[in-house]
Amino acid sequence: MAAPGGSTATVLVADDDPLVRTVLRMALTGMGCAVIDARTTSEVIHLDPAVSVDLVILDLNMPGGTAVESLDALSARVSAPRVLLLSDEDAPALLDRVDGFARKPIELADFTRIVRSLLPDGSGGSSDRAG
Repeated sequence: MAAPGGSTATVLVADDDPLVRTVLRMALTGMGCAVIDARTTSEVIHLDPAVSVDLVILDLNMPGGTAVESLDALSARVSAPRVLLLSDEDAPALLDRVDGFARKPIELADFTRIVRSLLPDGSGGSSDRAG
């Protein structure tokens, strides 16, 4: 997937489950995305500000902090990425802070469709959050 200007879209996969990270990485790289990983909330919070991220796939429950702390850090970035929250439980209190929500386990076709709608490649609109 290309970001504006023809560059590759970068996706941060933030999940403490190595199998989930691997499967999502494979799906995203198959879509042409560059992928970086975070295993803990702390890794999300301390992500190098020089690293530009277009989309974050965020697990609701990770060690090292809360999803709210991750969302606060992501929204404070110079260019706030869009966020797809993944969880095996509902998170109604956070839905107004994210761009999409999907329940685990997610079918690959559904995941791909949601990601395409959130990436800034022309089919998903811009990376600016509406609202």
